[in-house]
Amino acid sequence: MKRSSHSFLALVCLAAGLSVAVSAPTSKAAASDKRDTGPSTRPDPHKYVSYDYAEAAKKIKVRLTVPEGLAVVRGILVVAAFSGGDTRNFYREVWYREFLHLHGFAFLGAECSNSHAEQSKVMHNALRQIAVDSKHPELVNAPYVATGFSSGGGFASRLLVEVPDKVIAAVIVGSQPRLTDIMLTDTHRGTPLCIINGEHEDNGMAKAVEPVLAEHRPKGAVWGWMAVPGISHERDGQEVLAMPMLDAAVRLRYPADGDVRKGPVKLKPVDSTSGWVADNSTWKSGLTAVVLAKDFKGGIAKSSWLLNEDLAFIYRAYATYSRPLTITTPRSAKDLVWDAGTGVSIVVDDSRFAGWKKLELFDGAKKVGELTGGPAEFIVTDLKAGYHAFSVLGTDGKGNIRPSDPVLVVVRKLPQP
Repeated sequence: MKRSSHSFLALVCLAAGLSVAVSAPTSKAAASDKRDTGPSTRPDPHKYVSYDYAEAAKKIKVRLTVPEGLAVVRGILVVAAFSGGDTRNFYREVWYREFLHLHGFAFLGAECSNSHAEQSKVMHNALRQIAVDSKHPELVNAPYVATGFSSGGGFASRLLVEVPDKVIAAVIVGSQPRLTDIMLTDTHRGTPLCIINGEHEDNGMAKAVEPVLAEHRPKGAVWGWMAVPGISHERDGQEVLAMPMLDAAVRLRYPADGDVRKGPVKLKPVDSTSGWVADNSTWKSGLTAVVLAKDFKGGIAKSSWLLNEDLAFIYRAYATYSRPLTITTPRSAKDLVWDAGTGVSIVVDDSRFAGWKKLELFDGAKKVGELTGGPAEFIVTDLKAGYHAFSVLGTDGKGNIRPSDPVLVVVRKLPQP
């Protein structure tokens, strides 16, 4: 097994919790404020230590990356490989990298094209060996958050099936749940799961996913699904929903007294009557319907459970078809990050929503700005470290409300000098 140490450049675009409202700036004020609204040009101040493990016979290579100086690895962010792919260095993507610092997690990626069962065996073999070599024995007890694209999404599903008591939450991208040959329990159904497909990916994989929701949502499964409008089988910024969900799940389910040095962490249960619910039948209605879970009156078999109101607002913007508003600046990007305390300029293309009477800017579910005229541009200041998913709701002269796409901004907290 091989160990290496390295540091990386962080170019720009993350999102965190922001707290300052926005108003329509004058051109002079906007010009002044914009000096502090761009992504950071500072390099990543952190260093990382990577541990490699391979089983030549199975042609699987696993890499665990730990922020240097992290005393206790509280959990592991697993980003599984797509078929023939390699995610071992995906921790450099800012939405994954900052997750490690927010939660004290390590990152696990792999290079492989094997069956999910073989990948799972090798991953657990790797963790046992790396726990010894890295002097992080707690790794064998660390819970997971799991995601991946295509075959990688299938592997995230495999982890949920095999070790549901260790999976905090999972996001499957460009794939479907693999639930055959298993009797699902309440522990499986009580693990937050989001499935994100593309509209043109076999009709969002509706034939494969809808029966799963129809069977398990009425039994209390805290699962959801959406088909991103306009895309097919491709990795296209799905982190705008995936990362805020995984972040929120850790904050909700990881017990305050959880200590992986003492043994496996008993994750906090999730109440299916809590949270929010989206009506999947309203994606093409102009504005996807989202309500508190306790207030949902639609068909539970065609609904998506969402962990909180912030995720419901992100989902609503992301799942709605024919959005007339588009956020052009910034765009979600794997190599852009903002520094805490700075601001961000949100520029909206409103050309397909002419005559609007009001534009409201949201950070998750928090309203942070409103315009009733002038250029469709907001400035948000004093960004807090974390994930910020911005979206806009526009109201026209007839009272119709339509959304923009959501955009993810990742904000990092720089270490003290």
